[in-house]
Amino acid sequence: MVNKIVLITTGQPSTNPRIVKEADALQKAGFDVTVLYSFFISWASEKDSLLLQQVAWKYKEVGGSPTHRKGIYLWTRIRYKAARTLNRLLGHSFLLAERAQARAFDELLLQAKKIKGDWYIGHNLGALAIAVRAAKHNNGNAGFDFEDYHRGELQPNDKVCIERVSWLENKYMPMLRYFSSASEMITEAVNRDYPRLTGKSITLLNCFPLEQQPPFKEKSAEDKSLKLFWFSQTIGKNRGLENLIYALMHLKDPSIHLTLAGRCDTSFEDFLQQNAAELSDNIHLAGIIEPEYLPSFASQFDVGLALETGFSENNKIALSNKIFTYLLAGLAVILSETPMQASFNKDYNVGISFTHGDKAALAKAILRYKNMIELNTQKQVNYRLSKTLFNWNVESQKLLSVLNGSPSILESQ
Repeated sequence: MVNKIVLITTGQPSTNPRIVKEADALQKAGFDVTVLYSFFISWASEKDSLLLQQVAWKYKEVGGSPTHRKGIYLWTRIRYKAARTLNRLLGHSFLLAERAQARAFDELLLQAKKIKGDWYIGHNLGALAIAVRAAKHNNGNAGFDFEDYHRGELQPNDKVCIERVSWLENKYMPMLRYFSSASEMITEAVNRDYPRLTGKSITLLNCFPLEQQPPFKEKSAEDKSLKLFWFSQTIGKNRGLENLIYALMHLKDPSIHLTLAGRCDTSFEDFLQQNAAELSDNIHLAGIIEPEYLPSFASQFDVGLALETGFSENNKIALSNKIFTYLLAGLAVILSETPMQASFNKDYNVGISFTHGDKAALAKAILRYKNMIELNTQKQVNYRLSKTLFNWNVESQKLLSVLNGSPSILESQ
């Protein structure tokens, strides 16, 4: 009998490559998969329409959008704003916390309950309560994915949000059959928060399918340039890029080129104009690259940059999907020494690390990869690591082993 799995997110597929990879892997393994999602941001709608034409699993947008089912979209926005206000004034009862965390909470929950599934898996904090409640309604299993450590994303002065996050986790985490996370340190942190959880915990690194791995490209001895690459959904300030620009200004090497992929915000454009005008011929903005095309696009470069600043507890213990994209593409890596990145590099030697904020150390790391032998050796090591270990074909087996044949934890609750 084919098991039915419902994946739930309060965002959109194009903003969450992790849920797409999970849905693909589960569908390929023989599960009947449905993804329920809600509108989050306009630019992702066009990306969604292209992405969803190519998938084998079922999907449904819930709660309307500015262009589709506008009435329900307007109503859910009003309810969401009211819930956030009342949550601050009255506390978390009467589903105020749940509705303050997810604009389309009621609509997503209704749709999830309509599907008689074996598993309901939430993919962001707003979906945690939905997954648990739908699982209980249908006598199924609930799971949750910590792509980020949600308690550690917030600033200490945002006490209301911190209390809401903690309250939601405290209420619903004990009813999970399993949780997954995107780094070992996030898994450890959640287990510290909930030492009595009866469900399993697994670390699912943000790797990518081997089918996306491009052919290996060795750096030619005739090519004296050094091509650096960084990507994210948004190119903005306070993401380590300012330090990188200052390092490049210090080097003043016309053979070094930097390509940034993502949506560049105006503040960073202003920063470049004011601080790096003389590098304008060497800094290239590539726009947003669809996740499935990122490895192929990245393979034209030499070095991938993982410049996390450690600005929050979550950022310190997260392990970015950037690193796994670089490995898949066969790039050498330069990475800042956040606790998780430093630990990962110590274990697997994927590149050169530096202390965040140390422009001289970053510049020195860049210069080291001007050495053709060191660069090509590191590129080959990383390509092999991805091919044999750090790919979604291998990593997704952890998830499949959890989802196959587990009895419901909710039957007795």
